[in-house]
Amino acid sequence: MNRQTRRSRFTKTMIAAIAASCILCSASACASSAHGDAVARTRSQTGGGIDLNTHYSTELKQAREQLSQNGNDFATNILKDGIIADSELAELNHRVVQCLSDLGYSKDSISMGELGEMSVHPPSGVTHEESASWGASMNQDIQACTERNGANAIWQLASAAQLNPSNDGKDTRQTIIDCYIKQGIVGASYSVDDYERDSRNGTGPFDETRRADAGLRHKLESCE
Repeated sequence: MNRQTRRSRFTKTMIAAIAASCILCSASACASSAHGDAVARTRSQTGGGIDLNTHYSTELKQAREQLSQNGNDFATNILKDGIIADSELAELNHRVVQCLSDLGYSKDSISMGELGEMSVHPPSGVTHEESASWGASMNQDIQACTERNGANAIWQLASAAQLNPSNDGKDTRQTIIDCYIKQGIVGASYSVDDYERDSRNGTGPFDETRRADAGLRHKLESCE
């Protein structure tokens, strides 16, 4: 599997969104000083939430339209004012966990981070073969629950705004790497060159054996 194939929908969305933002903004709007970047970073995460109105307005509009078309009313309402409040993010995560619980998963077996980093522990006493089958079914259920609640779009926007508050066209690969480091997937010295090498060779974060672990795979997908 080549590097382009391995990139997830989030990576492609980020590339398109960043390109669109650079095309649409004027030279004066795109230019920013170090002070301006600091202000943008502060504004993006003040008031108990993440403000998408200034630097992620294009992505915000696209997400609203897509979520509305898909009938994801709750997620659409989260983005109505362009701010993802902490309380809204917590409620979204609660709904995803509840959805999994309704499908028979114990809430005690589900661990979830703020931006959807999730792991679900299999039932005790299952064989290796049973665990593999359970894992495949669990991944489908997670996908169904996140799509049903529009969670992926919210998590992706929130993650993008946290990693690159000013939406300044930063190399998408570095954005992904920063997320890998934050999630503990790679070490702090991991570089773009390391990313390119591992992407070509199917090693490191791209190793299929490592990605077979549901918990790790979900962390990777939340970054990509």
